[in-house]
Order: sequence, then C-alpha cells, then structure tokens
Amino acid sequence: MTMSIHQQQTSLRLLAIFAGLGALIMFAFIVRALIVGDFSDEGPLLVTMPWGLVSLVDIYLGLLLFCLWVLWREGFSKAAFAWAILILVLGNMLSCLYVLKACHDAQGSIRRFLLGTRC
Repeated sequence: MTMSIHQQQTSLRLLAIFAGLGALIMFAFIVRALIVGDFSDEGPLLVTMPWGLVSLVDIYLGLLLFCLWVLWREGFSKAAFAWAILILVLGNMLSCLYVLKACHDAQGSIRRFLLGTRC
C-alpha cells in the first residue's frame, strides 16, 4: 500500500511536531538537571546501579543505531559525522533536531526522509 503525497506530507508534519516537542522537552530537562543536579556526584552512582547501567547501555545502543542511519542517509559525509558526534554527546535532543532537519529536507516525501542522499 502506498501513501498519497498528502498523507506523506501530513505524516512528516506530525513527525516534525513530535521531534520539535521532543527537542524542547529534552532541552528543558537538561537545563533543570544542570541547575538542580550534580553530575560529578550522581553520575558515578548511576553506573553502580544495575538498572542505571542497563538504561545507559540501552540509550547508547539506540543512539549508535540512530547515528548509523544518519551516517548512511547522509552518504558518510563530514556533516554526517559531525551530526553523529553531537548526537552521541548531546543525546536524543540532537536526534530530535536531526529528525526535524530530515523532515525539512524531505520536502514531503517519506522516501526522501528515510533514504536522504540515497534517493
């Protein structure tokens, strides 16, 4: 089943809205953590807890998979490597921003969103 152009555009708009909200939410939580938390005290504690470690491994596996898609989608360009590094450092806030960029670049095409330079 293929989607009409209108359905693709609507889907990408919804995805862009979700990604934008995700980036804003992550930004707010990061700012709050910087103000209220102390990573030098809390970070080492996080990795001593089994579920804290599971969460970190889970997050970074997901980020690595996302980075591989970005690299592949962008044709392993210098810009793609810059995005991948930023995503690994700043997490899903940057993943959301990349999805916004990809939605914009796709010009309403799901195929172009998914495949990027490989279309």
